[in-house]
Amino acid sequence: MPTGADSASSAPPPVLRPPPIVFNGRRWPSDELAAIAAGWLDYLHASIPRTAGLTAMLMSNHPHAVALFFALSSLSLPVVIFPADARAWRSSPSLPAGTPVFVPPGRSALVAAGTAAGLSTFALPDERPAGAAGAVWFLACPGFVNFTSGSTGLPKPVYIATRSFLVQTAAVIEAGRLAPGAPVVGSLQLSTHYGLGQALILSTVLGSPLGLLERFDHRSLLRLLATGSYAYWAATPSMADVLARAPLPAPRPDAPAICHISAGRLSARTFHAFAERFGVTLRPSYGQTENGFITVDTAAPAQVRSDRVGQPAPGIEVRIGDDPLDPHPAGRLGRVWFKSPWYMEGYGFPPNLALPGGPDGWRPTADVGSLDEAGYLALAGRADDCFKTAQGHLVNPSLIADALASHPGVTDVVVIPARSPSGPVIGAMVESARAIDAHELRTAAARALPPWLQPEIVVVTRRLPRLAGGKADRAACHALLL
Repeated sequence: MPTGADSASSAPPPVLRPPPIVFNGRRWPSDELAAIAAGWLDYLHASIPRTAGLTAMLMSNHPHAVALFFALSSLSLPVVIFPADARAWRSSPSLPAGTPVFVPPGRSALVAAGTAAGLSTFALPDERPAGAAGAVWFLACPGFVNFTSGSTGLPKPVYIATRSFLVQTAAVIEAGRLAPGAPVVGSLQLSTHYGLGQALILSTVLGSPLGLLERFDHRSLLRLLATGSYAYWAATPSMADVLARAPLPAPRPDAPAICHISAGRLSARTFHAFAERFGVTLRPSYGQTENGFITVDTAAPAQVRSDRVGQPAPGIEVRIGDDPLDPHPAGRLGRVWFKSPWYMEGYGFPPNLALPGGPDGWRPTADVGSLDEAGYLALAGRADDCFKTAQGHLVNPSLIADALASHPGVTDVVVIPARSPSGPVIGAMVESARAIDAHELRTAAARALPPWLQPEIVVVTRRLPRLAGGKADRAACHALLL
């Protein structure tokens, strides 16, 4: 199996090395991770069939998984990145039969689970010779496959070229005004596009330390922040909310200066509480697995707002309407379209890819929103989440979710149709860390919403069911409302 450096089909890749990692109180130097990656290459060469068109790995937030990622990235084959969560291993389409799936050492249970799921899994050896990392070009493979969240069906594989990840990373650096060496916090799962691009690859390009959490936990994050001055954190609204409410150690750790918040609704309460506690303004952003970074709010802190997700990132264009060639004027709701220099190569596993069409390079999203006169995007929900009730009223779930999320103690809301003898009615699953009476929530919704948008069924839970990437699992929520 040739390395990426031996491939004649691509230009010489940039010279990049694994970032130094801070993990569970230990620092893993860049040279150590690079040597581990290089030391595994002989095993990888021996295990990958000559006829293979892909390689794959089970990714987790651990330095060994990072080393495996960089080892595979030095080969000339695309790399499929599966999460360690077995729920996400079934995709549409399925991974081609016989594709080798590598598992970092110490994860033997995943090998057995992968084999049971029909994957050709190989465990990396615990004993590994230190390789000559200086002779290896990392991030030299053609591209990577991540997966959509699976919120509307089986996860779909999304193939994005390595060069596109690097162009996107340059835009993140420009938008955040990040200096070389600026330390990065990695609390998102590296198996997701968001975590891979805005934590691991970002810190690699910056040549900066990556503070890596095995899984998000506010205590672990606060301990990490107490060890040094971190500059950048990409997170979800629920992560920011927990950090804004959790007890703080003394002295209070500093939050990263730049916090990009995406993959969900950022409430005004969390936005203001975080700023009051840490003196840092959360910056709403917007993206999708097929592209990653699309918009972010880069305004002066006093001008940032929680009810919009910023302006297009450097190199991105955004339009609203049924047809992007005839866009809606400012302030009018419609489908969100965008143009991007780092869009995916297509759905599927290369070389069998399907790329959705769009006029003149414009890409449709499933989201509905509006642009203001200054080009700031405000989202109003997903077109495919809207539904009609038994009375014939069209429901935009985001309006109801916003009303319920404004209640003290509510951290997340999922609004979905629930069954009733007369037909679909409005149901809501509400996540709250404290006990809240469902009647109290319905009363609050009645004050904020017209009668036809008031939820008839409200269920309060301490934690919503979630998909591997962290999004609320709407299908599981629907089952709980039955």
